[in-house]
Amino acid sequence: MDRSEWLPVGTDVVSRKELKEYMVRNNHTGLIHFAVHIGAIVAVGTFLWLTPFAWWTIPVMFVQGAMIAFLYACMHECIHSSAFKTRRLNTIVGRIGAMIIMRPFLYSKYRHMAHHTFTQHPEGDPDQVAFPRNFREYFLHVSSYNIWHRMLGNLYFLSLGRFSEEEREFIPDNELRNVANEARLMVATYFVIAVLSVWFQSWLAVYVWVLPRILGEPALRAVRMIEHTGMAESPNMLENTRTTHTNWFVRFFYWNMPYHAEHHLYPSVPFHALPRLHEEKVKEHLAEVAPGILYVHYKVLKRLLTAKNAAASNGSEARS
Repeated sequence: MDRSEWLPVGTDVVSRKELKEYMVRNNHTGLIHFAVHIGAIVAVGTFLWLTPFAWWTIPVMFVQGAMIAFLYACMHECIHSSAFKTRRLNTIVGRIGAMIIMRPFLYSKYRHMAHHTFTQHPEGDPDQVAFPRNFREYFLHVSSYNIWHRMLGNLYFLSLGRFSEEEREFIPDNELRNVANEARLMVATYFVIAVLSVWFQSWLAVYVWVLPRILGEPALRAVRMIEHTGMAESPNMLENTRTTHTNWFVRFFYWNMPYHAEHHLYPSVPFHALPRLHEEKVKEHLAEVAPGILYVHYKVLKRLLTAKNAAASNGSEARS
């Protein structure tokens, strides 16, 4: 289907009048949530720094990294200006989260808007996580093996003011300079942190931020993969996005984004209203509400195994 024909379907399950009560925003809910999120990162980071390396250090680093990586959801909410009532506060907090997770805020904003406009479009959705063709592709994605090369390379090219054809499609021409300047500021900030770390011979930034950030990225990959992977390549929002029930840790630190179908249906609804919107209005209309993260990954792996066995069977028949 051509992009011009990719018009969202399914957004009428809740009337505009009913939706208003879910769209009420405030500043205090988001600020408290953000403060607890950052506070938990600081607390665990302090614990890591003040305690000697032991067998439990790596698991704690992973938890620390997951909380850091999940700041992606905080940035994401601020991109939609739904985390806070005040637009300026959304921008400030969003840029803080973006700096910590090493993803440019403004660039991510325009890229994400394209994702919402062309959700699951094979060519128009820049954030589509295509269904893996084999086990190797699956594990490469979940392990984040290729993610860092792409992320750091992207930051490097943006700072040089070099944009791909795809990026020029979703970034307005009058914003290209601002996107490049933001990337330059981020690179400069990381450079200063690196210089100060060398000057003071300190491993603090590496030990409580960079290493955990790397270890925690697979947690973000695993959660983001459940949102659309294996869902319909269709403009029907009830079919192309999956909502997944998760534990309290993921719900809190991922800012309720597992209620992802609800978010795609009504992106202006703040994160704290999504569970209520799901329970009261949306859940019976969705194509899939998964019982858990592991269940979705189990389904993906099962489908890959079925395809592999079918291919092996067809190959055996062809040789006989």
